[in-house]
Amino acid sequence: MLVIAPSSRRSHGGRLLGTKSLSLVTAAIGTLCVWSGAAFAQTQPKLSMPSVKVAMAPPEAVQNAALHAALRGGDFEREGLKVEIVQFRSWTEPVQAIASDSAQFALGAASLIRAVKGQNAPVRQIAMISSRFPYDFWARKGGPASLQDLKGKTIQTVRTGETLDNIWKQVLSSAGLAIGDVKRIEGFNGLGALASGSADAANVVDTLLGKSRAAGLTPLLDYTRWREDKGLSRGAGANLGWGASSKFLRDNPDSAKAFLRALTRATERLRKDRAFALTVLTDKPFEIEPDVAGEIYDRHKDHWIMRMDIARGDAAFDAEMVEVVMELPPGSIPVASFVDARPMTEVLGELGITY
Repeated sequence: MLVIAPSSRRSHGGRLLGTKSLSLVTAAIGTLCVWSGAAFAQTQPKLSMPSVKVAMAPPEAVQNAALHAALRGGDFEREGLKVEIVQFRSWTEPVQAIASDSAQFALGAASLIRAVKGQNAPVRQIAMISSRFPYDFWARKGGPASLQDLKGKTIQTVRTGETLDNIWKQVLSSAGLAIGDVKRIEGFNGLGALASGSADAANVVDTLLGKSRAAGLTPLLDYTRWREDKGLSRGAGANLGWGASSKFLRDNPDSAKAFLRALTRATERLRKDRAFALTVLTDKPFEIEPDVAGEIYDRHKDHWIMRMDIARGDAAFDAEMVEVVMELPPGSIPVASFVDARPMTEVLGELGITY
C-alpha cells in the first residue's frame, strides 16, 4: 500500500496539491491497487485438480532430472500444482496406479504399452523425456573386455520380457551370442552385483558412474552409442516417458498441461543453466559426486526433451520392445493406439519450444 504524507503533497511543478486533487490522486491509486490485486489473482492458476500424485519406480534415472528440477525451481507451484511423489518397487506398479486413478502421472513406457495392448488398460503415453537410453553395461573388475567374452559368463538382467532383458538379447545377438549362452540373474543393483562378483556384466545407471570407477569396473557398452553405430534411429526417444489415465486427461486437461508446462520449463533450464543443473544432479535423489556431475551433465544436456510426436518416431522403440516380448509381428502395435499427444503438443505450442 502506498501512503502520501501531507508534507509530500507537491506536483512536479512544485505547487501544493489541493485537498480535491489529493483525493483524486488517492482514489486513482486505490483503483490501481484494486486492479493490480485483481490482475495478480487472475495469474494464480485455479486447476480442476490442484494436487496430483506421481508414481515412480526405482532406480532413479538422470533422464528424469526435470521432475526434480521443477520441484527445486518452483515450477509446479507457479502452475498452481502440488506434486507428491509415490515410490513403487517395479515398473508395472506405477501403470497400475494411474489405471486405478490412485495416481495421476506415472513414469514408464513399455509397461504402459503392455497394459494397453494386453489388458486394454485406459492409460496413455503423453510425453517422452530423453533421447538418451538408460542402458550402460559394465563389467566387473578383471572381467570380460567385450560382448563376445560373455559366453558362459553371468549377466545381471531383469524379468524376461522387460525392456532391459530385451536389450541384452539384442546386443548379445549382435556379438553372435544367444541369451542361452550366458547365465542370468535378476535384480536392479548392477553395481552391487559386479562389485561382489556375483555377475560378470550388468547395467549400471549414470548416477553411479563415480562409484563404478572407484570399484574398478570396466565400461562394456553404451547402448545409445551402440544404436548410433548400428545406424538405428536416435530420434525414437528413450524408453522413458510420462503416462496418465484417459479419464484424467479427459476430466482434467488443465492440470495435465500444467504438469507438462512445469516439466518443460524445468527441462529448458536444465539444458541452459549448467550451475542449476549441477545442484539438481548432486542433490537427492541422484547424489552424483561433484567431480563427475559435470561429466554426467555434458552427457545428458542435449538429450533432455519434452515431446510427444509420433511423426518423429517417439515411443516407436518402446512399441518395438513390447512386440518382441509379446511375440507380435513388427509394426503390429500402432503408436497411436497408446499415445495422447495433444496436451504436450499444445504446451510446446504455447511456450514456443521445439525439441
